Amino acid sequence: MEPNKQIPQAFKKFFWDADFSKLSLPEHQNYILGKLMMYGDIESIQWILRTFDHTTVYGYLKKKGEHTLDKNSLRFWKKLMDMDDLWLPT
Repeated sequence: MEPNKQIPQAFKKFFWDADFSKLSLPEHQNYILGKLMMYGDIESIQWILRTFDHTTVYGYLKKKGEHTLDKNSLRFWKKLMDMDDLWLPT
């Protein structure tokens, strides 16, 4: 990830509960990933995959995914990241 990478203005709609102008990477990385993984659209999915390396996304899902994403979002990202080892409750 580039240290001063900006969040696209088009994603402001996903951060209704925060002051968008104060969000920054990497300081708010987990918050940004969680919001975009849960509520994002195809553009935000593509941005995540271009902006963050596989290890970062995988690590987020492994450590925080179960607690921050709903079951459908977690399943989607697990499938997208080819994470067969991520336990999911049924």
